[in-house]
Amino acid sequence: MAEVVESSEQLKHLARDRALRGNTYRNLNIPGLRVERADFDGAIFERVTFGGAELEGGDLSRTTWNQVDLRRAQLHDTVVSRAALTDCDLTEVGWTGAVLEHDTFERVQLPNVDFEGAKLSGCRFVGCRLSKARLRGAVLVRCSFSDPTPNAAADLMNSDFSGAVLIDCEMKGASFIRADFSGALLVRCNFTTAMLSGARTEGARFLDCNFLGADIPDGMRRIP
Repeated sequence: MAEVVESSEQLKHLARDRALRGNTYRNLNIPGLRVERADFDGAIFERVTFGGAELEGGDLSRTTWNQVDLRRAQLHDTVVSRAALTDCDLTEVGWTGAVLEHDTFERVQLPNVDFEGAKLSGCRFVGCRLSKARLRGAVLVRCSFSDPTPNAAADLMNSDFSGAVLIDCEMKGASFIRADFSGALLVRCNFTTAMLSGARTEGARFLDCNFLGADIPDGMRRIP
């Protein structure tokens, strides 16, 4: 039976019993929380601080996150499917090797997030900040980056997509100023009106991508 968890002692007891799924975690402040291969499937997190948490290899599928502080948390090799995150701070979160599918991020702070080698499919980033995000060697399929705020742009400045593969991704109007796409493969991605000034594109391949109205570096003008 699902519980409302509002104390660190209650959470730790549930972790020992491997009974973390489906609960609501509310008003908790547990920096440095460590749960090996935690199964939080279907859980709800509200106004929670788990800064520096170690949750590697866990299952965070079908979770809902509202006003959660996960700064510098380690979420390597986790599975995150159909999760919804709103107004959260995930600055410098380590998400290497993770699998994210059909997740929605709204107004989430993700600067310096590390998605190296991760696989993202059908993920939506709305009004998020991903400046200096590291996506080296990541695979992104049908992901979108947008900001509905008037005169705003999805912030991926100085992000690192080197060696990544992006297929059917939507980046209309996004800011990739000084981003690194060196050695990346991009197929059918929409960069209309995007800003790519100062971006590195050495060895990158852009196949059937749309750059209509985009601000692109000189080197990209020679791409067929």
